[in-house]
Amino acid sequence: MPPKDSPPLTTHEISRLLHANFSTVISWCDQGKIKSYKTPGGHRRVRPEDFLDFLKRSGMPVPQEFTKRFQGPMKVLIVDDEENIRKVIRRALLKALPGAEIHQTKDGFEAGKLAMDVVPDLIILDLMIPHVDGFKVCASIKQDARLKDIRVLAITGQDTEENRQRIMKEGADDYLAKPFGSKELMEKVRRLLDLPKD
Repeated sequence: MPPKDSPPLTTHEISRLLHANFSTVISWCDQGKIKSYKTPGGHRRVRPEDFLDFLKRSGMPVPQEFTKRFQGPMKVLIVDDEENIRKVIRRALLKALPGAEIHQTKDGFEAGKLAMDVVPDLIILDLMIPHVDGFKVCASIKQDARLKDIRVLAITGQDTEENRQRIMKEGADDYLAKPFGSKELMEKVRRLLDLPKD
């Protein structure tokens, strides 16, 4: 939800965001389909929450550009005890998501603390990490009301059906066996974060 003091949208912005004809947007406002108000100069303005309400009622997806306007940079937490793996993932993420805020750690205890502090959009989580394993980290995140919406991509070098089923049962959103390529990784990341493909 956009912050309360978010600036209103103009009808031109809505037209661009929805790839809709400008006159159609004006018509939606006039018909009350989009709740709007007029400035002293007679220009229509729409509060972000009213725009979201219109999208919901109309069954339209929220445009990514609109979401980005309020989210700030995409935040990703990488949790893996192998430094070279963290470097490979970080490089792939920054190439595909320039401006993303990347945090990283090598152990599960620190991962839980960072998840609370940063509240990332995505955690790329190795299952076999020191102190607290990935299964417990994932379970504690998904059981916390403040963190449960964080997407979790589980990664592991011990690719067994048992590990796959166990981590998905703990609430992971997807699973990737090591070794993996950047392309394979980013396909999963894009799907989890609902990002457009290259």
